[in-house]
Amino acid sequence: MELKPLENTTSQEWDRIISAFDSKAIFHQSVWLNFIEKTQGIKRTLLKIEKNNKTIGYFPCFIFYKGPFKILGSPCVGWVTNFMGPVVNKNNFNQQNFLNALENYCKSQKIVQIEISNPVFEPVIMKSYGFNCREDITYILDLSPNEEEMWKNLRSECRTAIRKAINNNLIAEDTNDPQIIDEYYSQLREVFARQRLTPTYSYKTPQALFDCLKKEDLLFSLRVKLGQEVIATGLFSHDDRDVYFFGGASRQKFYHLRPNNFLHWELMKIAAKRGILRYETGGGGFKQRFGGKLIKKYHWYKSYNLFAKFGRKIYKHQFRILQRLKGKLKFYEDKISRK
Repeated sequence: MELKPLENTTSQEWDRIISAFDSKAIFHQSVWLNFIEKTQGIKRTLLKIEKNNKTIGYFPCFIFYKGPFKILGSPCVGWVTNFMGPVVNKNNFNQQNFLNALENYCKSQKIVQIEISNPVFEPVIMKSYGFNCREDITYILDLSPNEEEMWKNLRSECRTAIRKAINNNLIAEDTNDPQIIDEYYSQLREVFARQRLTPTYSYKTPQALFDCLKKEDLLFSLRVKLGQEVIATGLFSHDDRDVYFFGGASRQKFYHLRPNNFLHWELMKIAAKRGILRYETGGGGFKQRFGGKLIKKYHWYKSYNLFAKFGRKIYKHQFRILQRLKGKLKFYEDKISRK
């Protein structure tokens, strides 16, 4: 198996050729690759996966420099991309052969660090190849156009919260209004400020998401309103099979009305009516109340020299420190402004 460049391919051609493979997701599509290019300032590399001179899949990735280090990301941590990796048919995908081809490619291109994530990778095999992992969890909900069926799968405390939101006359809408990004990011900053932190990404990230995906009808952008006031927002990317939670936020003073539970319930109904089969909610917090299946997620990374390995650790540590410092500075600025 070999990885070879795929050249002179338009976005339309790329989306057409990957649509034949069952592991294809929105994160492989050209709109998402455009999103990463806009937010990270790097260019995509498209590769063919060949076996005996026959193309058996494709591999979108990004090759870039961070300082002196040449890195391959598919995706990297911080790109708010659930996964990427190879586009293949799962029943005839040989993971060991792919990893051998990937390592040969990286050596030929003098790449010193790989970051990659895809559900087709078996953790035992990845670890045997020397990959480390960042482990996380998510919940997968089965969606149905039958609302009663979905309602029964919710835990009782979740149903109670949604009823409370409905009784308090909250409404939700999927909007094309670009103003939702201002509303979302303002609410997100409020959420992080309570922990004396700043958001992990800048305003341009949700703005780019909206610009790239909404016009292609691959983004649900929901706002929850009490009267005319927007009290919660959520962004959800999707394809024709799956919908993914990108981010959500709400105003603290309205928490007692339970807008967050209501937001996710309304998203489920909207997605199910579109024929979408699954909802990946992300992990933690109240999302377990929706009754989904708990799934482990793995983000794999490997460094080919000690300098790259330590460089990654230092960058990660610096990011956390800067996030805390920015958060504390914003907290005291807000405190002074209220006086």
